[in-house]
Amino acid sequence: MTRHALARRARALLLAGWLSGCLAGCNETHGREDDGGGGADAGSARDGGGADGGTARDAGGRDGGARAPCDAEDATAALCPEVECDGPPTWHWNGDDCVPISCGTCVGEDCARATSSRDACWAAHADCAPARCRGTGGEWRFWGPACGHFVCGVEPPAICEAPFPVCDCGPRRRFDEEAGCVEHTCPVGPPAREPEAACLATGGTWGSFCCHSECGEPCADDCLAPACDCGPARVFETDGCVARARCFEARREGEICDGDARCMPGLICCQRCGGAGCVGPARCQRAVCDDDPDTDLCGNDLLAP
Repeated sequence: MTRHALARRARALLLAGWLSGCLAGCNETHGREDDGGGGADAGSARDGGGADGGTARDAGGRDGGARAPCDAEDATAALCPEVECDGPPTWHWNGDDCVPISCGTCVGEDCARATSSRDACWAAHADCAPARCRGTGGEWRFWGPACGHFVCGVEPPAICEAPFPVCDCGPRRRFDEEAGCVEHTCPVGPPAREPEAACLATGGTWGSFCCHSECGEPCADDCLAPACDCGPARVFETDGCVARARCFEARREGEICDGDARCMPGLICCQRCGGAGCVGPARCQRAVCDDDPDTDLCGNDLLAP
């Protein structure tokens, strides 16, 4: 891989990492734009430390109009801050959740809008659809937009021009705009399948893995018991392999962050790349802030042949 090709790949990966790390969610009336509000490249991130390693910003609320109460705040966790303090983090609304930004590292127009605790942040956004969904036991699917909220745990067979983040309230429930997840009369589904059949029918691989994979991570136990490998961003449940929020949000250092997964604020999504290409899945990590122009923020050597 040439230097220029690797550099382009690194910048593309960094941008994807910043977008996933920025925690830029969408409310039910705003789509998630590609730039996420943070178009800094590796060079500018080194200079000012203002790249979206963990932003609470959503481009949907920055269209030139007045900021709506449920729009995400323009608040970013600097990747390479020059100064940090010892105080507690501040909390910011990212459009579908409240996220912490370490003391002294916030960058953005809405840093002053911070709340002092997660509870205070949630209380301020209790009337937003994502908060109603999560607060009543549902799962807000910011990573998997659809054309309508799930009913009885199933995506509705709707067709639309612009899918949007929706709520999955699980079996026997539906989402109500005012009340959140409520009971619903659901049709009786087919009988449960055997684990192997459920795994294979939903795209998993059945084998002697000892235990089921979790969000792309293989089982760490040492045995040969039959289990399902669901692949990236999915877990195994009774109905087979399914995508779940824990595979996408608040990914910690060292955890897989492929696709639309979001790293914790202050982390970026990186893949280890060199002259022979990139190895393994992308994982969340802290930025490499060494001022070396030949090294990207993921620590990859841009001069590798």
